[in-house]
Amino acid sequence: MKKFALGLMLLSMVGGCAWFENENEDYYVVVSGTDDTSYLKDIDACPKVHIRQDDVKIVQVAEYRELFTIKAVGYEGFCYFNEKVQKDRAVIKPKFKITRIEDSDVTDVQFSYYLETVEGPEGFLGKKTYFASVHIPQGAHEVEFTADIGELSIPVPGTYNLDVFLGLIANGYDLEYKRK
Repeated sequence: MKKFALGLMLLSMVGGCAWFENENEDYYVVVSGTDDTSYLKDIDACPKVHIRQDDVKIVQVAEYRELFTIKAVGYEGFCYFNEKVQKDRAVIKPKFKITRIEDSDVTDVQFSYYLETVEGPEGFLGKKTYFASVHIPQGAHEVEFTADIGELSIPVPGTYNLDVFLGLIANGYDLEYKRK
């Protein structure tokens, strides 16, 4: 019971820290600090997260049949100072919508997504890939899924404006389909 209450409290804290904005059909969020990290409360202290339009959606194909559409629809997050590594960190939990296109007996959907920084101080640049697996019960048409957290080191607040990019990774048949 204590674990459930602690989990519920943590979930509400994370959910309360996110700020969403929709502009020109791009999805943005600025992740901000929690009460435990008062020096990160300023909304400008955390990086902006952008979903790349080229990687916002993929269609999964099996045996030349379109089975699922996976779309990145948002995210939650916050920043904090990690005492163990002595660095500021951004925590991002991407949200996805998985839609069944065609009736099939496939109930498990696996996909990959990335978090990337392409501009900023050299020590903070790079791309991290994450894997997700979602169970969609047979007969269900659509499921929303929040992925596990992804963490990135960020520069000391105020020293550099760093942007983080989020996107889905198409592979194999999905990539061939995406190009057509």
